[in-house]
Amino acid sequence: MYSSMSVVGVEVPGGNTSVDAEGGADLFPTGAGFVVGDAVGALAGTSTNRYLPNYVSSESLADCNALKSLSKVDVKYRGLDTVDFTIPVSEDDLENIEPMLLGLVGQGEVPHFEHRFVVSRVGGFYRYKVSVADGVDLLVPPQGRAYMGVMVHAGARACLSSADLQGAACEVLSWLLPYDDLEARLSISRIDGCLDVLMTERAFQLISGQVAKKSVVVVTRGHSKEPFIDGERYTGFAVGKGDLRLRVYDKGLKAGKDGTWGMWSGVYAPGVEGYTVPDGMVLARFEWQLRRGFLKQMKTPDGRFPATTLAGFKDAAPMIFEYLCDHWFSLRGPARGGKHERPMLPIWKAITAGFVDAPWTEVSIEVKRVVARAVAADEDKLIGQAMGCLASAAAARGHHIGADGPLSDGAMMGMLQQYIKRDRENWRSTCDRRYKQLAYASKNTRVDADVWVLRMPVPVPAAARGAPC
Repeated sequence: MYSSMSVVGVEVPGGNTSVDAEGGADLFPTGAGFVVGDAVGALAGTSTNRYLPNYVSSESLADCNALKSLSKVDVKYRGLDTVDFTIPVSEDDLENIEPMLLGLVGQGEVPHFEHRFVVSRVGGFYRYKVSVADGVDLLVPPQGRAYMGVMVHAGARACLSSADLQGAACEVLSWLLPYDDLEARLSISRIDGCLDVLMTERAFQLISGQVAKKSVVVVTRGHSKEPFIDGERYTGFAVGKGDLRLRVYDKGLKAGKDGTWGMWSGVYAPGVEGYTVPDGMVLARFEWQLRRGFLKQMKTPDGRFPATTLAGFKDAAPMIFEYLCDHWFSLRGPARGGKHERPMLPIWKAITAGFVDAPWTEVSIEVKRVVARAVAADEDKLIGQAMGCLASAAAARGHHIGADGPLSDGAMMGMLQQYIKRDRENWRSTCDRRYKQLAYASKNTRVDADVWVLRMPVPVPAAARGAPC
């Protein structure tokens, strides 16, 4: 959607930083003028400030070596990898924003009050990228595409340790958009929850091979399964697509290729210089990529969508991940017992515990997944067809009994009720059969149906679970 480039930072103190008429003039350096025709993806200036407010490592979701007692995996990190927020804007907003950003393209690092940022042109659906911190970008669409909104993209560096990423993003946005309720307008369009574990190469190859070969131990609601293969070795797999996707891959291999191993090795082994993965082991990432469509299906009993905000997602995270790891995708052994239950494989039970038992929140909230099913039938058309048939039957009945005209409405409804009463059992069985058939038809009229409800967990204070490292 947009090009990946290095970013610069911004220091955002408290207080109002909205752009007014007087402050707006400070955005344009003297003699800068409007720069037109810059190369797509060009980034001017050098990164000098990589500070984002609320970067507090002690409040990170990282939890090192938390599950050694399970002996199946060694958890190195669990938390958030990527979060995308979207804020709706109008065409009038873009009309005011675009000239301001156009004048800053190619000017390098621009100071504005306490902020420092770089504006560049990008390709794809968005027109401008405002690099405001190490891993945090604002993406602004061109005029005519206000429906896309302004996106706040927070990458891995920001999500590693940001205690209040959403609040920090609103403070940065306040200089660009003149809204007092930015945090209420901002909503999550994508969030990736990940678990990095150290496991044996044999276990990693076994899991990947089972998915690639569509083994019976793989139980999933996802229809798409894609293995990742490098030569004769599996490097991971993906299940599902669109709003809900599970990706499992060799994080050590990928981080080495994209040049981020130095950052991640400091996360996996704090204080250890030059950490390497032991021989015969794999540093595997299990990553759930969740988009707005799925997040809006996770509802509380009173009908709210808590997972559309960062704080709400963390409150609902234990139940969301239990649904994902227990009901949407799991690795299970053969059926046993009187109820023919299929127990989780030990390795997947450890992965599930790694997600569910993370200190996402002090007290979790109850959510259930509500899916909007697609029904092909259009009841208005069906009723119209039935009315035409009844009109023909009323006319034919009037001729048969020698009446001066068609049968009256009341008499016709009486005949219909007599027919249903006479053949009630066949009538009901036909209705039930067609109702079940419509549940799996093509897209059309939407009907809400609850497909999953999970028990309310017992709240456990964060202190009782152990503080994150």
